[in-house]
Amino acid sequence: MSELLKLSIVTPSYNHGRFLEQTILSVINQDYNNVEHIVIDGASQDGSVEIIREYERHIAYWVSEPDKDLRYALQKGFARASGDVVAWQNADDYYEPNVFAQVMRIFQERPEVDLVYGNIKIIDENSQQIDELRHIPIYYPLDLFGGMPFQNHAAFFRRSLWEQAGGINFYELNYDVDLIFRLARQAHPFFIHRALAAYRNHTGSLTFSGKTENLQKDPWFIRRRFLGRWSGLPSWCFLPAIVLAKARRYAYLAYQGDWDYLLRHGLNRLTKRRFT
Repeated sequence: MSELLKLSIVTPSYNHGRFLEQTILSVINQDYNNVEHIVIDGASQDGSVEIIREYERHIAYWVSEPDKDLRYALQKGFARASGDVVAWQNADDYYEPNVFAQVMRIFQERPEVDLVYGNIKIIDENSQQIDELRHIPIYYPLDLFGGMPFQNHAAFFRRSLWEQAGGINFYELNYDVDLIFRLARQAHPFFIHRALAAYRNHTGSLTFSGKTENLQKDPWFIRRRFLGRWSGLPSWCFLPAIVLAKARRYAYLAYQGDWDYLLRHGLNRLTKRRFT
């Protein structure tokens, strides 16, 4: 392999000290050498700073100071990032082992690829897996009418794509959904059919401040922005595209051999109970 591309991981953190060490270790213990880890802490009061200091020789840059919210912490972290490839992992989530080398090999060997993403384990507060989110290859026109095309927890993108997409939208509370669709719209993606990271499902995980009452819950609130001249049509007009997007997802999951996943989540929909 020629000179290794540099990978920058940004971790925003605020009072997630009970999970932060696992996040940091998931970066330290990876199988790739040229990694820059940046931790942006929002003046936590729960021992997070002590944990960061314990591992600061493995951290390229860290700071603990008040932030307005997660959007500002991420922008601060990405402004510091100097990697060819960038990603962010929240302080209550973590990467699976032996992920970075596989991801960076794809970027190294396929210069046309500017986004690499994979599946996500869903875990509880005790790091026990309770479910999994499996993705399929991105097809942006239909992804606007389906589920999220990928999640930040298991996504890595070239700096050039981040800059082309425009970075964080400070006027959007659902900044992550907005950013993911802007990245997907312009990306030349590569999908890895394996879990690359784990998302922790716990109270307080939805926003940087822990306040969720102001989040816009309607997915169409953001997606309509990407529909151009069709954005003003009533939602029922998009029903055929929604059905087609779901059919494509189920067909691709079957093609990938994810029959166990289809069965579990099909039963979940039928019984309207959470599958664990």
